[in-house]
Amino acid sequence: MSTSFPAETANTLRQPMRRRTLVLDCPDHIDFAQLDDWLENTLAIKPVKPASDQADDAVSSTPLEFVWRCLLLNTALLQLGNIPAFDTGCIHKVVRKEMDSSLWNADISTVSIQHIPPRAFSTAIEFSVKLLKWCVDTPRTPKNTERLYNTIEKKIKPSLQKMVVAGKSTIPVLRVAHRLNIPFMHLEAGVYQLGWGANSRRMDRSTTDADSAMGSKLSQNKVWSANLIRMAGLPAPEHGVVNSIDDAVQVARKLGWPVVVKPTDLDRGEGISVGIGNDEQLAQAFEAASKLSKSRQIIIEREVAGVCHRLFIFAGKLLYAVKRLPKSIRGNGTQTVAELIAEANRIEANSPPWLKSEHFPDDDLAVQAITAAGFSLHSIPPEGVWIPLRAIESTASGGHDEEYTERLHPDNLDVALRAASLFGLEVVGVDIISPDIEVPWHKNGAIINEVNFAPLFGGAEISRSHIPAFLHRLLANDGRIPIEVIVGDQTALAVARQRQQEFVSSGTQCFLTSHEHTCNPAGQTMPYPFIGASRRCQALLLDRRVEAIILLLQTDELLYTTMPVDQINKLTTVGKNISSSTKKGYTSSAERLVAHLKSYVC
Repeated sequence: MSTSFPAETANTLRQPMRRRTLVLDCPDHIDFAQLDDWLENTLAIKPVKPASDQADDAVSSTPLEFVWRCLLLNTALLQLGNIPAFDTGCIHKVVRKEMDSSLWNADISTVSIQHIPPRAFSTAIEFSVKLLKWCVDTPRTPKNTERLYNTIEKKIKPSLQKMVVAGKSTIPVLRVAHRLNIPFMHLEAGVYQLGWGANSRRMDRSTTDADSAMGSKLSQNKVWSANLIRMAGLPAPEHGVVNSIDDAVQVARKLGWPVVVKPTDLDRGEGISVGIGNDEQLAQAFEAASKLSKSRQIIIEREVAGVCHRLFIFAGKLLYAVKRLPKSIRGNGTQTVAELIAEANRIEANSPPWLKSEHFPDDDLAVQAITAAGFSLHSIPPEGVWIPLRAIESTASGGHDEEYTERLHPDNLDVALRAASLFGLEVVGVDIISPDIEVPWHKNGAIINEVNFAPLFGGAEISRSHIPAFLHRLLANDGRIPIEVIVGDQTALAVARQRQQEFVSSGTQCFLTSHEHTCNPAGQTMPYPFIGASRRCQALLLDRRVEAIILLLQTDELLYTTMPVDQINKLTTVGKNISSSTKKGYTSSAERLVAHLKSYVC
């Protein structure tokens, strides 16, 4: 007995797929109402049910429906593990094992990404099956929900994340690229190519292939970057660098209280103490910074009045600007600060791991920040008023942003653009501390606090909202180049060469490849150390000279290997037969391959 349905058709599966067999024991009856309650209300996964292509009885459809939910959870777990799998995959068929009627073989396809270990994908789907089988047998209670979250956070997430290299910006950027139908491939070490050939660009987190290596080096040391900013006539912080508490005291007294203490070699708010007003506080802050710093070189900096504003610069223009406020809770006019904190943490505790934010603290540092804002834990703040729980925003504690893109004074934008150019960075986060960013820096003593290489992109809602504009500016034609496929026997070569020359005559650098031969626009042979239409096409996609590709298919290879592209612009058939790629000397009907390729035509 078997059952199947087209979970997602080929033209909706834009990522490379790997076919695999999943063996599972599945009861004849599952309470899908309970299982879907777990998925939707605990894991925030909407269990959309695709229609089956055949009318099966309830018994045969049970394993199929269960496997589909496993694929949905699998996708969420992969993304939690920093693996950019956005297509759910598909189920080809589910059939009982012949030798054991209690087991089922599920023939499925799941995402496969270059240079990410296959075991990462097998681990994710295995965990998905185990978790959902547990959910089938377990009532959804607060205690069981906590057990599920702990398993995901402490076992599954670390298991997946240790297999890949990725930053916090990687998944948000690639998720939007996928939504906008921009192709991407993993090159290794967390570096991704977006787009193909001449229209491609490469990214690592939020950095691009146009970012200066020297600028990156300088920006990642606070002393070096401040010195360069000062040399260029831009507003820089006043500070001293010390490696002992005695020197720290001398520098602080020379600069004047209050001061800021921070490591020279860390960013994202790590190890920073602000508002230091005496020797005792200085000693504590110095010790805290020293514990985190590898160099034990500590900056003592004169504190500047104001709030940090992040200006995200891309390609010499402002993408967006935010006022970076510390981790805060929003008043509602009825609850105390303590109650608001407890409620916020309750919501976080009941959110799946991929939707959680940083904890809302009520410790001594939080009380200090609350008090400085004129409130206490027992105050009832008015509706809409934000109450800070930390003195500053940081990666460790989180923060709250307000958009200021349209409110910057032109002089403040100017110094940010000059700083980006000074460091030679295409993507840069320029942090300006200012009492009022709508007032020129030279009128209120504002400074450029930091120039950030690889600034976090897509971590918060405002930032995520600007990713589409970023990608449209980064990539010409959404990164795509014309890809045409010609299927046929030896006579198809002449047709392919003719089409290539038509492209070349129109001024387009078109390359042609088959499974054995590749040639440039001049018709000269390009040797490769391998054969195969898929691999040769992929090599051309990585070549920035390539403005168009003619893919000549004279074998049925692509019926058995990964399709190198997710869509093609034109499909032409020349002749009825092609060579078999699995049986030397045999022919194969072109009809089956053409039927497979039609779903890729855009």
